Amino acid sequence: MRLLKTLSDPCAFMTGVMTLATIIFLCSCDVPVDRGVFNPMGVPVDQLVTITITPNLAVSKVDNYQVFWTRPDNNYSQTVKMPPGIHTFELNYNDGTTWTMQPIAVAAKFVTGNDYKISQLIQGASIMIQVNTKKNGVEESALFNRDSLSEDDGPLAAYVKYVFYPTLNSPEAKVLLSNDDMDILFEYDLVYRQTDKNTGKKTEGRYVIEMDSTLGGRIYFIEADISALSSDALLGGNFRQDAQIIAVPTFCDGKTAVYGYSKPEEMAGREDVFVIMNLTPVEELVEVDEIIELPK
Repeated sequence: MRLLKTLSDPCAFMTGVMTLATIIFLCSCDVPVDRGVFNPMGVPVDQLVTITITPNLAVSKVDNYQVFWTRPDNNYSQTVKMPPGIHTFELNYNDGTTWTMQPIAVAAKFVTGNDYKISQLIQGASIMIQVNTKKNGVEESALFNRDSLSEDDGPLAAYVKYVFYPTLNSPEAKVLLSNDDMDILFEYDLVYRQTDKNTGKKTEGRYVIEMDSTLGGRIYFIEADISALSSDALLGGNFRQDAQIIAVPTFCDGKTAVYGYSKPEEMAGREDVFVIMNLTPVEELVEVDEIIELPK
């Protein structure tokens, strides 16, 4: 949750990434909308989990795949079936009185046999997305965060938290994996830039990470002109076959990550150890420098 400066005037409007604006609106009845199955990796149907998205939340991306889980009036809950594992969502909130100015990115871990609910908690001028499941009648958070990291999560979970997830929220985000031979810089919108320290060769492209726990984690590196290959085109294409390198995170503890490889053949059996450095600039809170009075 991002906190913004609080205003005492109830009719004030604040600008900022998580800023909310308020007018008067009356909610209508909830009629659930079935979004079917989101299962791009082909996980067996009996392992899928059911997720309910509460009214007024619109989902625009799941694991960087473009989706359109919303309605014009947005006053309906939605249900969808998805694979277990770690998944990321980009969402907006709009109930007609209060709305987010930009998408909010969250990650959550889903386990076969559990049902999940994505909802929101509004506190003043800030909003926090919640992902919960019920265990023995008690709601428990499924949000993926560093504080909840445990040994049971495994290397894929740690890799997502420390390497992949930090690059989701901001175009300024950068995470560097570095060793004596190679630098791999991960950036926003699935961009990577690689430097071979021995030859000086620089390459760039986009990458895809498969995060379904039933399949394990795989990172597909596709060398390409990033101005010619968008992330949407990448995900809509045949990246599994097009990838020049397929890496598997076999270890990650937030400080180091280890890659094994399944492609190309000459790299099979090799392991590379990298130091993880988060180079993302520290984001400061946005101060309110203008207040706009809404019409009464």
